Amino acid sequence: MAENMVDQVISIAKNAKAKSEHYPAEELEWIATTMFNRAVDFYCTSQDEACRRWAEKAISLAALGDDDGQLHHLLQNKYLGLAWDR
Repeated sequence: MAENMVDQVISIAKNAKAKSEHYPAEELEWIATTMFNRAVDFYCTSQDEACRRWAEKAISLAALGDDDGQLHHLLQNKYLGLAWDR
């Protein structure tokens, strides 16, 4: 998944929410989860800056969902649980 595509999806989802429209919920959840998994891949290979970037974008996208913040909260807690002092 290319990072510029991720930025585009976040922009589209933000615009939809601002217009009281909804980005397809299952697609948003899949993309945010896939992005966060990519962040974990970076974390596992000690690419901390890339991990932070992808995780924060995943969390931002999850915040735009219509699930009362459940995915956002879950990803945020997982992100906060990462140990950066390895």
